[in-house]
Amino acid sequence: MTTVRWLLAQRRLGLSLRAGADGLDRTLDCAVSSELLDAGEWMSGGEVLLTTGMRLTGNDSVWPGYLRHLDEAGVAAVGLGVGFGFDEVPRAMIDTADDLGLPLFEVPLPIPFSAITRAVLDQIAAHRSTQLVTASKAQPRMTRAAASGGSGAVVRELAEAIGQHVVLLDPTLAVVAAAPGTVRASDLDRIREVVARDPETAGAVWMTGDATVTVGRVGSGGRTFGHLGVVGPVAPDDIARMLVGHAISLLAIEHAKPRQVARDLVDLHSDALALAVDGSVAGPGLSRILDRAADPAGKVRAAVFAFTDDDAAARGRRRLVDELEHRWPAVFVHRDGAEVIVALRGDDAGAFVARLLKMVNDNGSAAAGLGPDVEVGELGESVRQAAVACRSAAAGQLADLHGSRSVLAIDPVRQALTDASAQQLAPLRTHDAEHGTDLQGTLLAFLQANGNWGVAAAAAGVHRHTLRHRIERIEDLLDADLSDARTRAELLLMLLTEAVR
Repeated sequence: MTTVRWLLAQRRLGLSLRAGADGLDRTLDCAVSSELLDAGEWMSGGEVLLTTGMRLTGNDSVWPGYLRHLDEAGVAAVGLGVGFGFDEVPRAMIDTADDLGLPLFEVPLPIPFSAITRAVLDQIAAHRSTQLVTASKAQPRMTRAAASGGSGAVVRELAEAIGQHVVLLDPTLAVVAAAPGTVRASDLDRIREVVARDPETAGAVWMTGDATVTVGRVGSGGRTFGHLGVVGPVAPDDIARMLVGHAISLLAIEHAKPRQVARDLVDLHSDALALAVDGSVAGPGLSRILDRAADPAGKVRAAVFAFTDDDAAARGRRRLVDELEHRWPAVFVHRDGAEVIVALRGDDAGAFVARLLKMVNDNGSAAAGLGPDVEVGELGESVRQAAVACRSAAAGQLADLHGSRSVLAIDPVRQALTDASAQQLAPLRTHDAEHGTDLQGTLLAFLQANGNWGVAAAAAGVHRHTLRHRIERIEDLLDADLSDARTRAELLLMLLTEAVR
């Protein structure tokens, strides 16, 4: 960046600062000479104005108005050539420039104005060349980052290349990635406000007292995938804007992958999620894959959806994949029989999962459970707790045991119930294994219906008389009275812990 400070440091020019030291870091974008009394009318900002002051001699009262007009026009500095109208810089001129913080320097008689102009233009050209070289190196790095690390890597490379904070938001204005580090809450609010004004705009700039916010839309055709925000002390220059545009293009391509590639990736993520749930494979490789599902804090959480049968679960999985593909985080959806497991960001709220349940719940019989937010390596535990919550949910409902502070979310309680169920429910499990029945499923349906025969029979898919016959058989096997509310409550809690075994 070419500044007044740099210009005064060029010893061959012999320039001497006389006033306005507070403005030495003002940026120069050209050098001009003018002897006009109203030169400020012809300035656009960023100039170093060179003058001999020949038309301003003989009256010190003109200097305040002259310099103020230049300062208001955005002139970066003023150089007064001595040896013509003035032998030295007038005191009135120095005092006014100091008051304004407008750099004022003396140009010796032997130094032509053209030498100063050439020095400024050569430096600007050299700086622009350096920027272009930097950009030419940054673009391939960003492209490689997109290919190997996805959207988060692109954001990090862009932030490093332009030296400003960068944040990527999804269509709901949730943070997908940010660099370097997190963006201040106030700046994030400004970015969201800019987007809210016109979500479809290609770009917008908002300047405040301490920052400049630049926002660009990431999308393809009429579809908006998200927004990229840049926050810095000044607006991005031409080179930075070029790099931002390159990043937006890469992010749009990343999000709009060819359909088959996207589906193959979903299948890969499904297998990775299955391995994490099973716990049969662990290691840094699997963790790196699962990291793609995490929020900026590195947290994930699981949701489990229970359907009536395998076919309904297969349809539900397809709809969940279609819905989640519109978001930036990688899609992790795995079907296990009649259940569908989804790995979500740690900051995904229950309201979001409730919307997903409503979308896939065609006949109102599906239920869902939400696990706690955990580190990526503990995703399996979140899945197990989500499964417990799902089993405790009534048809059409979402259960969040941690959010509701349920006792089933407490590890010692779950362990005690698991130990008790192993002993008390053993006769029932043995009967089912030997006779190919599902009395345990019948018992769960009856208990979840709180002993209501009609509701329980409908949930089990049998006639009331059949249900009564099965319940009588269960009471005999367990030596229990299911008309007793306390007995029903204890058995229900035991059955709900089955998901963590």
